Amino acid sequence: MTEITFRKLPRDTLTDQVIHEIRRMILSGQLQPGEMLPTQPELARQLGVGVATVRRAIAALCAVGLLDSQPGRGTTVNPDGLAVLQASALLAGPLDPIHTTAVYEARQIIEIPLTQLAAQRATPEELDEIRRALEDMEASIDDDAAFTAADLRFHYAVARASHNDLLAQFYQVSRSLLTEVIEKVVSLRGIKEDALRLQWETYEAIAVHDPERAGSAAAEQLQQVLDLLKRAGYVRSLD
Repeated sequence: MTEITFRKLPRDTLTDQVIHEIRRMILSGQLQPGEMLPTQPELARQLGVGVATVRRAIAALCAVGLLDSQPGRGTTVNPDGLAVLQASALLAGPLDPIHTTAVYEARQIIEIPLTQLAAQRATPEELDEIRRALEDMEASIDDDAAFTAADLRFHYAVARASHNDLLAQFYQVSRSLLTEVIEKVVSLRGIKEDALRLQWETYEAIAVHDPERAGSAAAEQLQQVLDLLKRAGYVRSLD
């Protein structure tokens, strides 16, 4: 395996600069899809920052689908991370409520069929991956950043289990565009507990290969979040 070398950063750059450096390396091809990053202590040493700063940067990049970090297994570049980064760069900038609504409607159209396909096609290994993400969500219920990262892993694991790479990539792009809104909403009281309940229902339906039940559970969660976004003023009617 080729050794990865990062540039040392000035002391005052912190999390945003670590994020920028990792994004730059993915875009430039220095970090390839599926490639393993150095350990967090080694990454911190190379960049000249603290381990806590690296941890926050990795959590943020996991939340937008660029990295995949799993306890005990390290951090890798998401196989579709470069495509997500390129698409989000083209569509960069804060979304107003109307555009947020349009993106969320696109996510609804994509995610429910993805979940139904996962119920038909998921392998035992993919079911294990979905379950581990849910267990990590439960373990990080008091940590918004870690919970969001684990929630993203859950959705991406379901998308991969659909075995439809094109739909999965469309989903990742739509999800990445909503990251800023999702990070604000996840801190609201009760939202994480409700999300976990519905996502366990989704997993159980996928595990018994019941597409109709899986799609219904996914639709219920999507509607719940959409209603919450409306109350918070993040979305508006397109009518």
